[in-house]
Amino acid sequence: MNANAAMIFRIDDVSANTDLHRLDLLIRAIRGRVPSVEIILAVSPLVHDMRKEPDRDRERAFPRLLSAMSDHREFFKVGKGGDPTDRSMFDEFMVVSHGLVHVDHRLLSRETQELSIVTSCSLLGTSTFVPPFNKWNADTESVCSEHAIRLVKFEEGWRHVKHNRFSREQRLWYFHTFDVTPNELDAWLSAGDVRMSA
Repeated sequence: MNANAAMIFRIDDVSANTDLHRLDLLIRAIRGRVPSVEIILAVSPLVHDMRKEPDRDRERAFPRLLSAMSDHREFFKVGKGGDPTDRSMFDEFMVVSHGLVHVDHRLLSRETQELSIVTSCSLLGTSTFVPPFNKWNADTESVCSEHAIRLVKFEEGWRHVKHNRFSREQRLWYFHTFDVTPNELDAWLSAGDVRMSA
């Protein structure tokens, strides 16, 4: 990550389900309001096929009924794969791993975490891992350390766009493409004192 960037915006759950036009508009909204910004794309290479879900859920990596503490095996039932950032329009952005599948890695054995983290980082050509659900444990940290992979921790000060007011004093922000429209993001960035609607 660029230590010189005034602000960093991380977009999580970028996947084969992501609407790339929408992603581009979200990035443009950020860049239009925030000078000296770094954009990070956290990619989930294997995701559920969401084409039959309601429109609002089609960009998600997994069905809405699942949560961090759901049976971890449900997250393995993927139907789509790929890296949508593997095209020239994303060359200038930092691409990082969000795990081979979007699952709370604390629920996995150390060996399975290693498979997910190392394989996904290798596929994406990155040495940075953002744990799904912002959840990690000593095994996650150990695997990352052993393989010289940077573990991005929520505890470093990340704040979610949808649940916090915008402040230029806050440096680390994250969200998902399905959390907010480009117009809502632009309004949030310009108002500073408005929270996103639920």
